[in-house]
Amino acid sequence: MRGIWPRIAALLACALVLGASDAADKPDDTAAPDVIDGAWVQHADVLLVGDSESLGYFGAQLYRSLSSEPDPISRKPLKVWSLWTCGSDATTWERGGTSYCGIRTCNGAGDCARDHGPLDRPGRIRYSSLREYLARVSPRVTIVSLGSNMLTNRASTFRASYSAYLDDVGRLVDDIARANSRCVWIGPPQAALETKPVKDYEQFVADVGRVVASKGCIFIDSNPLSDRALLLRGDPEGIHYQSVGERAWETKVWQQLHPQLIAHLAR
Repeated sequence: MRGIWPRIAALLACALVLGASDAADKPDDTAAPDVIDGAWVQHADVLLVGDSESLGYFGAQLYRSLSSEPDPISRKPLKVWSLWTCGSDATTWERGGTSYCGIRTCNGAGDCARDHGPLDRPGRIRYSSLREYLARVSPRVTIVSLGSNMLTNRASTFRASYSAYLDDVGRLVDDIARANSRCVWIGPPQAALETKPVKDYEQFVADVGRVVASKGCIFIDSNPLSDRALLLRGDPEGIHYQSVGERAWETKVWQQLHPQLIAHLAR
């Protein structure tokens, strides 16, 4: 699984756009029911949500690191409920959305048996808003890893959506606070220069971090923790990493996340 998802995301990066344009022609609009409700959604100590950056090694290893960490109070391994959907970002997690090109979800029981790729059925998979998952999972800590898909927008769309995007980021953090959950936001790793110039990328990361921090959420800046030289070759979006790049990024993120996580859970 470690090397498959980044390649799927890269090769089928346009699936969201194509799927949206021919939605009326797709007969299968059924959601996997356990992604939204049912016994699959279980209580957990940590809720982890993200985009396609988490469908490869980065997300899988972050889940393993979290779920093998002993609770500082009970000393039992932490229960982690995760859901990563390609093409998702702050706006879709605020309202709920549909993935056309892959999800992975692991529940509080430690089961990661709900992997869906572009050729699986149901072909379109709906997921709920973060607010609804917060209510069902009741996490002590919520970790959000988002922002890369905003960077893939064309310059004009990026500028037009900028303010609204930051508002959605603020609303997500507010939702987490209202659920009495501690908040950590992992910012997007470096994008290809063809995707976003360094100045635009760094300004975006700084603004997301400012909004997040202003609402009491910890922000982990992935800019110094990632290296665009390790991006997946041939990725048309310019945001997905080779396995070696994901490994290095996850290791550095975990070094920052771990002490903050323990401090949160010990309260």
